[in-house]
Amino acid sequence: MTSVSNGTNTFVEAVAPIVPKVSSADPSLPAKEEQETQGTNDPKGPITNETVPKSEKKKRLVRKTNSTNPIKLKIWLAGHAVTVGFGVISLLFQILFLPNFYYINTISYRLSLLGAVAALTATFSHVFGLEYLPAFSTLVSHQNFQYLILASVWIFTFKSIFKIIPYVLISLLQISKHLNIEPVLKEKALLATVIAYDELVLIAYLLLRTLFFRGSSGYQLTIFLVFYWLRILYNKETRVLFETIVERLDGKVSKIENPKVQHVWTRTKQFLDAKEHDNHNA
Repeated sequence: MTSVSNGTNTFVEAVAPIVPKVSSADPSLPAKEEQETQGTNDPKGPITNETVPKSEKKKRLVRKTNSTNPIKLKIWLAGHAVTVGFGVISLLFQILFLPNFYYINTISYRLSLLGAVAALTATFSHVFGLEYLPAFSTLVSHQNFQYLILASVWIFTFKSIFKIIPYVLISLLQISKHLNIEPVLKEKALLATVIAYDELVLIAYLLLRTLFFRGSSGYQLTIFLVFYWLRILYNKETRVLFETIVERLDGKVSKIENPKVQHVWTRTKQFLDAKEHDNHNA
């Protein structure tokens, strides 16, 4: 590159012509062999993965293997085992109307729910990491998070077999899946049906206690209905069960002449029809 005068006492740069570089390698060699020959003649040696500087290497993102933390796995197994063990003891005391000797029933009931809280917390820690939990609106849509919140509420409220049956059955299914217990896994659909109907009975039971002003039943009913409505929105099985119940009750509820009841019932059916239409179009 040289400098020449342009007639105005200023200088501009004149670009020298580009001369094509003639390869010193044998032209009879293919391109690949020519590159290998050039690499061999390079005074720095052939270009390999070891000779290229680390800053110039191409980086590739590799998905990290989601390995199981042994401590979290032990907490998860222990939590489900505690839920099943103490839950069965509490169920026997309540079903057989056994006296609460030395508060065995009460202690077993609370420990069963504490085991469920521990197992569900370990699950969330494994999936998200307790330091990187998603937004609360996202967490609420997860069924495990709903069960976690409800278990925390049930610990400090009155005892009921309808509250711990879902946790005992879910823990039983989780342990059976982990240990591959085929007799229990074959009844998975039946156990899921029992859980679904148990929750409906719990709604009716909390509603009756609310009408008779029993303690904090009204607050518990509100929390449970909010989570159950979210489950109808995001869980297909719960929505199908709810639609089946609505269809069976439609004939009887339609005969009620109360305008408010009819308004709520009509809106409920319209909502279910709209959700079913959206699912078909999805």
